[in-house]
Amino acid sequence: MTKRKDANPLADRTPYSDILGVDPNVIRKKIRGRGDSNAAEDLLTSTDLFGDIIDDFKGAGESNEASEAGSKGASAPLKDPTVADTDPYAGSAVPGTPGAARSEYSLLDAAYSTLLKDSHLNKDVARLEKIEPAHGEDSESSDYGRYVLVERVATGGMAEVFRAKRRGVEGFEKVVAVKRILPHLSKNKEFVEMFVDEAKMVASLSHPNIAQMFDLGKIDDSYYIAMEFVEGRDLRTILTRARNRGTLLGVDLAALIAAKVGGALEYAHRHRDDNGNDLRIVHRDVSPQNILVSSEGEVKLVDFGIAKAATKASHTDSGSLRGKLLYMSPEQAWGKPLDNRSDIFSLGGVFFEALTGHPLFSGNSEMSILERVREARFLTPSSLNPAVPIELEAVVTRALQKDPAERYQDAAEMLLDLNTYLRRRPAVGPNELSRFVARLFELDP
Repeated sequence: MTKRKDANPLADRTPYSDILGVDPNVIRKKIRGRGDSNAAEDLLTSTDLFGDIIDDFKGAGESNEASEAGSKGASAPLKDPTVADTDPYAGSAVPGTPGAARSEYSLLDAAYSTLLKDSHLNKDVARLEKIEPAHGEDSESSDYGRYVLVERVATGGMAEVFRAKRRGVEGFEKVVAVKRILPHLSKNKEFVEMFVDEAKMVASLSHPNIAQMFDLGKIDDSYYIAMEFVEGRDLRTILTRARNRGTLLGVDLAALIAAKVGGALEYAHRHRDDNGNDLRIVHRDVSPQNILVSSEGEVKLVDFGIAKAATKASHTDSGSLRGKLLYMSPEQAWGKPLDNRSDIFSLGGVFFEALTGHPLFSGNSEMSILERVREARFLTPSSLNPAVPIELEAVVTRALQKDPAERYQDAAEMLLDLNTYLRRRPAVGPNELSRFVARLFELDP
């Protein structure tokens, strides 16, 4: 899908302070340790925005090269305990696969993805805002209508998310998540209209694997939604941690998560309003960062309808395309009309990554990844992880067909195959998932 040059907020040299309402020099001082007050037009450079991530990637690359040069038989970065010691990427020339250096993202891909939701940037922004609270807020907590904002837990290209408490009579309190739309988007009339319409439509969704929306409101010029707060971690963080630990989620736990998300999609896709009208809800952004795993092992899909509204925010759309590209369906990457089968493709991509530890698509640039997404070219999961059984490989392959007519036609079909597999396996459920995640993070400093 071709993007206009003026859709990029940095391409037309829009001051960054106008985009997010943050002084660039403050970010330089707190994140990168720079304070150049003479920066042209108050624009941030790529080093200011992405320097820490680029440094990390360069350091990892140098470490890998030194390790491979100094020793034989370096272990593969991702291993399931049941899998033989093989390197599935060695000598691979299949389109869409990583190269011999096992690089999964280019620096540009990492940077764009980081700008949206990566934990590195979120931590830096959170640290910055604790030092200098945004919008005149108290750094500990602040009143926000009927809510008390306790702490900022994430900041993305569209909104900032807070852990908050809703107050009631007789000291009643309920912990919720408040997602507040960034100031520059609140001024975008077309975005606000779609955001409100989508929020109203999905507010009626009530499913154990969908984070419940409680409230939609506006305070001053800021729109917000209040939703269920899930104490836990998103799947992206879990998969990244597993990759860094040199392990995998495991095929049964991956199938469990895919089944839970599939159940959420099946419910949302067939949901009707009070008059019996089909709402034709399409999530549009089924990706690891929008799948939460609670400390109790519950799986929740979040952000229904948000992605559709985001397409109306011109300076968010370009970054959104880059950051979400790895999980788009071919028709979404072409900018074609979408239906429920697009979500099925995206879930297939998430399932592929959970099974193998590697993203479905990879490339050296945004354009190379875009081409592979549009062509739906990928390796079979078992070629990357021999522990993947033929039943699950068949599920992934069918979900990832380029032609929507050849995919599962609804999430119920995919869910049936996943549940059929899980019923034949030893019992696996929330307890097993919770324990795996706890062990994965138990050595955190």
